[in-house]
Amino acid sequence: MTARIVSLGPAGLYFIFDPIVAGLRERGFEVVHSTDFPKFTRESADLLSNAAVFITISNFPCDRALMAKGPNLRGIVSPFIGTEGIDEAAATDLGIIIANGQVPENFLSMSESTIMLMLASLYSLHWWENQLRENRPHPPRVPGRMLRGRTIGMIGFGNIARGIAARLAGWDVRLQAFFPRLHAPLPPEVTRVGLDELLKTSDVVCVLAPLNAETKGMLNLERLRLMKPDALLINTARGAIVDEAALVQIARERPDFKIALDTFAVEPLPADSELRKLPNTILTPHAIGHTQESVDALPAAAIENAARIASGDLPLYVRNPEVIPAWSRRWKK
Repeated sequence: MTARIVSLGPAGLYFIFDPIVAGLRERGFEVVHSTDFPKFTRESADLLSNAAVFITISNFPCDRALMAKGPNLRGIVSPFIGTEGIDEAAATDLGIIIANGQVPENFLSMSESTIMLMLASLYSLHWWENQLRENRPHPPRVPGRMLRGRTIGMIGFGNIARGIAARLAGWDVRLQAFFPRLHAPLPPEVTRVGLDELLKTSDVVCVLAPLNAETKGMLNLERLRLMKPDALLINTARGAIVDEAALVQIARERPDFKIALDTFAVEPLPADSELRKLPNTILTPHAIGHTQESVDALPAAAIENAARIASGDLPLYVRNPEVIPAWSRRWKK
């Protein structure tokens, strides 16, 4: 019997989901694809009742109740790095494997773009653009600052942070990181520190952690106040990790504080968001790391992940490796 794969993605991401659906159908799988999220929610019991794999966006709420509607569900696939909508503990408990799109083109694009935001902010790129466009005279004291000699603090130390560390190895910077758990040896050039110490001592703070119960709202007003008055905060992970109201307050209190955000608690960023009014701020629409290379690589990875799961093989990229023994006993061919 052909394994059934259910896919759910917004119409605006057709350039990701259309190739995934076509590629899986070419491999002989039955694929049911929907862009109608309310309809899917109403009909999820029927759609998932005989599904082997469920493919969806990273923030779609896949809780225990939804997973329980798929008694033969082997795995859930996010085409992207994020899996914050998936209850990973529940999936593991139910024997469901979770796969994501942590292809090198994806996380290294995020590493490079985070460094780009770092440099554009420190060197006041937009300030200098406006200086030219408005024909302003050269100031006696320029706003730019070198990256050389700075302390870079990374909250989270997964693939994106490792890519940043590797690329900054020759930049004469001090690298430090906070992370509750470490899944691979720490590079010698990176020092592990506590969160409060990282915030107090870093010139640049990069938010690179996944969004979960531990990290949601982690950077509240109390913690943001620990940062240096002229520090730079970059968030290329998930918006809800930072208390945005508190961030606005800090930015208004500290004229030399800089911000670069590629992600927000509510997306798209509302037109009336106070973040849009802040000086010394770079805002991008959760797409700064979208390169031609990463967009081309994501569908192929999702196809391979889903096809392997449906066929009883381990996917390329596993988010909950602790489920592998039980999953393999039940599904591995």
